[in-house]
Amino acid sequence: MVEPHLPSISTALMRLEKRAYSTYKSRLRAYDRLSRRNNAWNASLIALATATTIAAVGMLVDDQMYGKQGDALMAALAILSLVASLVVSSVNYGVRSRAMESSYKRIQQISYHAENLRDSAEEVSYSRFLELHKEYEIALEASENHSNADFHRFQEKNWLKRQRTTWQDTAISLAPYLSLAIPLLIMVPFVRWLINAG
Repeated sequence: MVEPHLPSISTALMRLEKRAYSTYKSRLRAYDRLSRRNNAWNASLIALATATTIAAVGMLVDDQMYGKQGDALMAALAILSLVASLVVSSVNYGVRSRAMESSYKRIQQISYHAENLRDSAEEVSYSRFLELHKEYEIALEASENHSNADFHRFQEKNWLKRQRTTWQDTAISLAPYLSLAIPLLIMVPFVRWLINAG
């Protein structure tokens, strides 16, 4: 088999390096997104469980703390907490973020190797390029793909344009922070009761 001359291998390596670098940056954004969502949902669930437990203890002392329907409210909140924890558990943000971290680190290495081979003074064999390309394909398949929003966060320099393309993904990421309002609202009657009892 006749190997292609060096410039074609150099061009192929340059394309591989750019593609791998773009994938690495996009998956780095995906790792950040998944990791942040994991931490935010964990904090939200802990806050909700803590607030409902404190409210239930308060209701043992004053069963009217949350009005006549306090028992129904606490039951509904317990069901909400259970459903939220099941949903968060099923999307598995923690495991997915660790897999994405492993993926972006491996793809970063491939991009680095392609760049070094391209800049190398030694002649690079076509088979070495194919090996590196195969490693890239294996790394791509090793974890879930990044989202379009992750790609646009990496590509788009204009903040306003980036927000327009990633607004749905951003809204999903804001959900656990917005859900923190529920534990705060639960604690208001308890704190008011605590102040008045003192």
